[in-house]
Amino acid sequence: MMVVAVGITAEDLRTAPSPTSRGGRLPGLSRCLVVTGEAGFRNRLLAATELAGWQECDAPETDADLHSVIDGDYRLVLVDVANPVGDRVSDMVELAEEFAARPGTLVVICGPEDGMDEELWARQLGAWVYLPGAIAGDGLVSLFQEAGRLADRRSVFVNS
Repeated sequence: MMVVAVGITAEDLRTAPSPTSRGGRLPGLSRCLVVTGEAGFRNRLLAATELAGWQECDAPETDADLHSVIDGDYRLVLVDVANPVGDRVSDMVELAEEFAARPGTLVVICGPEDGMDEELWARQLGAWVYLPGAIAGDGLVSLFQEAGRLADRRSVFVNS
């Protein structure tokens, strides 16, 4: 039986890519921002985002780059307050606060291993995840995969 509604057939629905597959994501859902002043950690984060299926990830390396991303539309923003880009931690804090106030944006805060004040601030900010100390490898990939799934689910509610 073929059901046609607004020009879409049941066959189209069966063969359409899933919104959670890499090729089937809605435009803009695969865009993330990684902000850390530590080059090695930034490279690990960028590798993890790619392995997790994020199609575009910005990673500013200078103060000028940092100011250029503030108007971007990101579904996931990771801010490393323990290793700021540039000289001022306050720029990182302001960036995190700006993105945390945007509906539909997941914010991950990375802080020092023993940063209880930073963790409390991140939780009050409404951060999705607080990471004490840098993590590596599979943990990062899993984090970015779960963020992608959550961003996909959120977009269904926002777009319906």
